Amino acid sequence: MPVPMPAVVVLIVCKTIISGPADQNSSYTGYENREWATEHSMMVCRRHEIQVEDMALMQSSEASPVTPRPFTIQQCQKSAIQLGVEWDAGHRGSAYRFWRSACPVPIVDTRTGETIGWKLPECGHKDTIVCLIDSEV
Repeated sequence: MPVPMPAVVVLIVCKTIISGPADQNSSYTGYENREWATEHSMMVCRRHEIQVEDMALMQSSEASPVTPRPFTIQQCQKSAIQLGVEWDAGHRGSAYRFWRSACPVPIVDTRTGETIGWKLPECGHKDTIVCLIDSEV
């Protein structure tokens, strides 16, 4: 029997720096002139695993029960973009910004073609970024 996809999204957030003069409307818009920060020609990033909840299931009651939906790659990708935007909005005072997202990857039995498990992606891009795995910002 196939193993269901875990409801987890991985966000990669990377360090930024203020570059150039401030925008003249920044006091009204909140815009910051930022670029990706690099150390030794590599971006400095952090990896966050975020558990995703099914809102319909959370709002169900005994009077109106809801059948849980399986978490799919399409739902994961949609959730990842929403979570990335929310992460940036919630961490405006931080130097870190959302860079990329990733969804669980199936582990497939090559003999049967059946999914036997799932792996959460690593930070990735070994030659491009230095990743501080699962650390706090």
